[in-house]
Formats: sequence, C-alpha cells, structure tokens
Amino acid sequence: MSDHPEMSNSPLHYENLNHLIIPKGALNSAAELHGMLCGQLCGGARPDIADWQQAALDFLDLAEGADGEVTTALEQLRVESLQQLQSAEFGFVLMLPGDDSELDLRAIALGEWCHGFLSGFGTAGVKPEAEIPADAAEALRDMAAIVQIEVEGSSEEDEAGFFDVAEYVRMAALTLFLEFNQIAVSAVDDDASSLH
Repeated sequence: MSDHPEMSNSPLHYENLNHLIIPKGALNSAAELHGMLCGQLCGGARPDIADWQQAALDFLDLAEGADGEVTTALEQLRVESLQQLQSAEFGFVLMLPGDDSELDLRAIALGEWCHGFLSGFGTAGVKPEAEIPADAAEALRDMAAIVQIEVEGSSEEDEAGFFDVAEYVRMAALTLFLEFNQIAVSAVDDDASSLH
C-alpha cells in the first residue's frame, strides 16, 4: 500500500487482489477492476452483490473461473469502495501498487484505473442527453487523457508529479460521485452485514 495517507488503508491490497485474479487468467488488473467499480458507483449505479460479481467476472474474464475467495474479495471491494466514496472524511483511495513499486508500474496502473473508471461510468446509466456540469465533463476528459500517462524517469520530481496526478484523479472521482449521487444513500447496504 502507499505511504501517502490518501492512498493507504485500501479495502483490499492491490497486490493481494492481483495475486487472487492474475493466476486465474484475469484479463484486467486489480487497478482497472477497482476503477470500473468506482466509475459505476460515481455514475449513480448501485449494483447488488450478484450483479456486481457477475459484472466483475465478465470484466476480468477469468480463464480459470472464480472460487469462493475471489467472490468474497469482490463483495468486500464493492462494500468498502462505496463506504469510502460516501465517507464525510474523503477517505476514498485508489487501488494502486504501493510506493515501493517501480514508478512506471504505478503509472501504468493509474492509467488502467482511469480506463476502468471510464468504462464503469459509461455503463452507470447517466443519460446521454443529461447536461453534465462543466467541472464533471472536464474531470472525465482529464481521466481519458491520463489513461495514456507515461513516466520518463524515477526522480523525486517524477514521484511528486505522479502523486499530484493520482491525487487529482482521486479528487475528480469524489467530485463526480458527489455530482451524480445527490440523493443520500445508506452508508452500508443491507447485504454488507454479512461481512461483519
């Protein structure tokens, strides 16, 4: 996990989730999966556990199929991501490799996260004819650009630049969540009780 407080306490450690899904032939990474889920939630979609698990499994396209450990992890990811987005303390974190990972790998994962977010947001049911506020439209355009993010080096300046971009993405997601989730939603779904 990252040493930055904004990116710590990830609901499921990036590496742990990748270790669950990559050996099963996952088509997409943990970062892209988390982005896809957050895009759905930020767009106002509230898939139930069964629908979310099916969407996630379709997205991952696991060649080896899913077991109970994977489905439990997907349920936990959904519940805790929604909790973080709803938090009044802005405790939302991006699921990315930790700071001890190579900077270029973290940049790739951030691009994947943004790609997943745009995919999820696009399926959330936001009406095409709806007038999207300028700041929301700008955030979506910026995320589309960040999909192509590249890092040339690994200096302190490069690290700082990456952190700024990741923090921008985190705040953009929160802005979109607030914009498209005006109606208050419960902090935890009824089906989340099975985790406690």
